[in-house]
Amino acid sequence: MALWPGEATGDGVVKYTGGSNDRDAVLNAVGGGTPTNTVNNVYDRRDVNLDGSIKYTGSNNDRDVILQTIGGTVPTATRTQQLP
Repeated sequence: MALWPGEATGDGVVKYTGGSNDRDAVLNAVGGGTPTNTVNNVYDRRDVNLDGSIKYTGSNNDRDVILQTIGGTVPTATRTQQLP
């Protein structure tokens, strides 16, 4: 098994904006109302950088990985996972 970078929802598509996007999944994991919260010592699909913490803002946050995975310049772009 492998993790497709930025895939926080399990639907096979990495999305930064729009319905069922992966960015909102990360925000909901940290509590939704306070984006500076962090969830530590966790093994979860929303920890997309695999550092053991779910972070929406700050250094080494999981939100940036989602944006990088879709190309980093157009936040409405999507990327569908590719399986061998």
